[in-house]
Amino acid sequence: MASVKRQLRLEPADILPRLRREVWLMLLVFIVLLGLGLAVAFSMPSTYTANASLLMQVSKDYVYDPLAGDAARGAIADIDQVVQSEVEILNSNELKKRVIAKVGYRTVLPEAPEMWTPKGDAQVRAADAAALKVLQGGFEAQTAPDNNVVRLLFKHSDAMSAALILNAIIDEYQVYRLEVYPDTIGPALQKQKADFDQKLADTDMAYQNFLTQHGVGDFATAKATWSKIYDQVVGDLYATRSQMATNRAKLAEVSANLKRLSPEMSVERNLDLSVPTRILALQQQRQEMLARYLPESQPIRDIDQQIASLQALMKSGAGVGEKDHRIGVNPIYQDLVTQRLNLDAETASLSARAAQLQAQADEATRKMQELTGIEARFTTLSSERDALQTNIRNFTQRIQENEAQRQMTKNSDEAVRVVEMASLPDKPKSLKRIVMIMAFLFAAFTALCAGLLRAVTRRGFVDADMAGRSLGLPVLARAENKTA
Repeated sequence: MASVKRQLRLEPADILPRLRREVWLMLLVFIVLLGLGLAVAFSMPSTYTANASLLMQVSKDYVYDPLAGDAARGAIADIDQVVQSEVEILNSNELKKRVIAKVGYRTVLPEAPEMWTPKGDAQVRAADAAALKVLQGGFEAQTAPDNNVVRLLFKHSDAMSAALILNAIIDEYQVYRLEVYPDTIGPALQKQKADFDQKLADTDMAYQNFLTQHGVGDFATAKATWSKIYDQVVGDLYATRSQMATNRAKLAEVSANLKRLSPEMSVERNLDLSVPTRILALQQQRQEMLARYLPESQPIRDIDQQIASLQALMKSGAGVGEKDHRIGVNPIYQDLVTQRLNLDAETASLSARAAQLQAQADEATRKMQELTGIEARFTTLSSERDALQTNIRNFTQRIQENEAQRQMTKNSDEAVRVVEMASLPDKPKSLKRIVMIMAFLFAAFTALCAGLLRAVTRRGFVDADMAGRSLGLPVLARAENKTA
């Protein structure tokens, strides 16, 4: 007959009876693990926790201040970045080594007196490693988002050591952070300013040599002066030439007038008036004779005849003539001659003045051309000189501002303020209760898992119903297991 293998089928109702059969196994596992957990819990020492708190603030160390230029100047880190940076400094091993050197091995390792006075490099390294391990394990810095208060905790088996070490960490941290954020801007600014000073000295020497070589004391003043001289000389030259043209026109007119005038003229003329006088006398005599004679009388007719003959003589021109005539110098002619001489002299003077002004204008033009020729080099030297002076002035101002800020913040608590120093903890804290609870839960869970594993993997049937289901056969009878 062929053997038939059937799979053992378990239902949820079969688990609990099988677990009751494994109760001793579960109890053994539970007791062993709980015993180990209790042993670990009771072996854990009690620790004292010292507390302190620091207030972190944004200082000039977190303000972007470039050495040159203004791009992004004044950018400020947010408070979370500030707090995380300061916490990194608090957690640095260098800070912990300084704390160890300050408080000593006796305070850090009170339970290891053999390490208090190490001898030799090997013992010193061992003591340093042990003390550093204590500080690394006991120190904790707690932060919260958007909160600039940092809570400091330090756990130690000795209450006095916990408080001393935490206060030493705070003190050394305030000193160490100043070394982490040294004044790098000041020396860099000083060095750059020194470089600019040297460049300015070289440029200024080249500038002075350039001016001396070209005989210029002040280029801008010299250029403005020569330009002003040129404008003035050219203006005078044009005015002189205009006056010369005016004088030449006057001279031409005077010369033309002189040609039309005689140098002499009649000064005095005396006329012969004897005939008119005789006529007048005869007429007076006739009037007197009319008082004695009739107009038709012979004496009156004689006088009338004499008067008529004299008047006929007057009409013929023979009775009137010059008695004498004097000739003299013509004053108009002499005045025009004087004007011509004056105009000739003035024109000669203006001609000489125009020649001198032209020479001066040529000299001013030559000087201006020379200055224009060297203006490019002068502009370059002057621009470099001005730029260096401006940079030196700016760097000097920044150095003074940086020094003032450094002096003001040197002894102040601008960035970090101690809210609370560590005080002596009065109550020890231990993880015994937590470890015991965790050991109990772990032992119970492990024991249950072991019982379930044993119940599932153990061969055999718990009761007749399980046997019938597993074998697919009806159970005809059932007998109790009895021991004799």
